[in-house]
Order: sequence, then C-alpha cells, then structure tokens
Amino acid sequence: MFKITAEDGKARIGKLKTRHGTIETPFFMPVATRAVGKYIGAEDYKKMGVTAIISNSLILYFNPSLEVIKNAGGIHKFMDFKGISFTDCGGFQVSRDSFSSKQAKKGIYFKNPYDRSTHFITPKKSMEIQQTIASDVAVSFDDMAPYGSDKKRFEKAIERTHKWAEESLKYHTDKKQLLFGISQGGFYKDLRKKSAKFMNNLDFDGIAIGGVAIGEPRKEMYLAVKSALPYISKNKPRYVMGVGSPQDIIEMVSLGIDCFDSIFPARGGRHGTMFTSEGKLDINKGKYKLDLSPIDKKCDCYTCKNHTRSYIRHLSKLKEPEGMRLKTIHNLQFMMNLMKNIKKAIKNKKLNQFKKEFYKFYPL
Repeated sequence: MFKITAEDGKARIGKLKTRHGTIETPFFMPVATRAVGKYIGAEDYKKMGVTAIISNSLILYFNPSLEVIKNAGGIHKFMDFKGISFTDCGGFQVSRDSFSSKQAKKGIYFKNPYDRSTHFITPKKSMEIQQTIASDVAVSFDDMAPYGSDKKRFEKAIERTHKWAEESLKYHTDKKQLLFGISQGGFYKDLRKKSAKFMNNLDFDGIAIGGVAIGEPRKEMYLAVKSALPYISKNKPRYVMGVGSPQDIIEMVSLGIDCFDSIFPARGGRHGTMFTSEGKLDINKGKYKLDLSPIDKKCDCYTCKNHTRSYIRHLSKLKEPEGMRLKTIHNLQFMMNLMKNIKKAIKNKKLNQFKKEFYKFYPL
C-alpha cells in the first residue's frame, strides 16, 4: 500500500497505492470542499497536473446528499475527477459557528447550514458517509479542540478521538478504501505523544496529524508536529492536515511528512497574494497597473501563458469571477511545481540546497 523509494535525511519519496491509482509522495492536495474548488473545477485540476484533492464528507452529506453522490456512482464520477480523492470526516467544523455544533460522548451534533436541520454524527455515521461517497482515502472521526482551548479540553478531545478511532475502524468495511487515523493533542508535547502512539498502534493505513494550522503561531504548530512524529511508524504515510504555505511544506517534508492539504494557496490568490519564483507579490498594487509581463515569467500555468499582470490586476480590483479563477489557477500551479521540485531534490539528495535557494525568496 505504501512503499518508500528514496530518502534524503528524514525526507522521503513514497508510492501510495489506492483504488484509483498510485500516487507519488510527498504531494499537496487542493481543497474541493463541495466536490469543486472555488472558481475552478475538475478540468482545471487536470490541466494543472493535480493528482489528489480533498473534499469535506460532512458538507457533501448535507448538500447535495449521499443519495445524489451514490446515484452518480461515487465522487469521482460525480465531479469527473480522475485522480485520487480524500475525504475529511468534518470534525473540523466544530470550529465553525455556522454549524452550531455540540459535542457529546458518542458523537457531535451538527446544524446543517443549508436547511438548519440537526444531525448527530457518530463514527459509524461518518464511515457510512465516507464509504458512500467512495473516496480513495477516508479519515477517522475525530474531535478537534479549537485553538485557545485549555488543556482539559484538549485531553477530552483526544479521549473522544481515540474512542471514535476504534469505532471508525470497526465500522469501516470497504477494504478498497484506505482509512487514515487522525491524532490530536493540541499544543502539548505529552498529549501529542500520547495520541500519536495510540493511533499508530491501531490498524490504520496512514496517520494524520490534525488540529494544527488553526490560527496558532508557527512555533506551536511545529511543536505539535515534532512531538507526534517520533511515534508514527516510518512505514506508514504521514499526513499533516491544513498546512499549505510553501515554507511550511518544505520544512514538514524535511521532517518526513508525506501529504498536505490547505485552502491557503487558493484563498491567498483570490485576495491577490500571488506566489512567484521570486517571492510573493500583491497583484492589487498600483505598480502593476501598466505591467504587461506575466505574473511569473518562469511559470507555465494557463494564467501566465495568456494574461498580463495589468489584466489580472484589473480583474482583481473589480473582484471579477474570472480574475478569481485565474489567480487561483496560478497559485495552485505554483504548488504543483513546488512539489515536483521538492521530489526532484530529494531524489538527487539535494533538498538542503533546494531549501537554501528557496528561502532567499520565502524566508521562514
């Protein structure tokens, strides 16, 4: 299912086998929350070389519903995506006011933001949802304490997460679908160690480190990841959820992380922050008003091949949907190219050299 093929220090290249093909790690997943990205779709992903995406199973359960996705033959056929599909369990939605969630011993009560109906989601229900959606990789149902919670809340979160992980394994019966466990523990070394050890000892296909990139300072994020990593088996794929800045991805890969997902690059692009080979630029600034060069001369994305900074700025200032799409395409293409370059550096055992050059334009 997972085989390491190259290493450079703690960084590694791997092959993760799923029912929709084998994907090379490390990889970054754009977020297609509702089986579509914001302003982009499956054809855009194909042209950008996106090999994996992640959708939110809870939101898909609410809208369009399991009936609609099942009728289409699963999420791949529903959205016409040929790559690897992950689904999140939706536990992260406890931090969103629109879901008016309430934790209980056996699950979480969520308010459907579309019709305001209340649904009690348990590990059993989460597995039913994700298996019906038919993603390639599902994740166990978890309880994520929001940033700023006290230690007692984080302790309660891992108590529930561990119990629900065991139940998720019990009710996960689709042997063709991989199941990753999610470790929690907040920003406490002892809790991160406890949760990583517990989850690693269960029969999961991979281990995710959840509850990071939720508003905490970078120092605390790294504390959480570094506290968990020593207790996750080398032969299991390691997934840090929610991390999407280029610098953090390179650092996490250097620590031995294999996959990532985040709205960060796409959302940043929509607001005008463009990633380039020479650092970030704010396309909304006046100095680009008459600039007829592409966003990045070294970029091969559709946006850079066909449009100028002047035009993208014009659309951006007007908040035109086409501008949102073009900016998103550029930033996601940047991330795809970044992952290719990271893998090339690992294979050539030159990751430290690559990092040194990259950080000249993207300092930590």
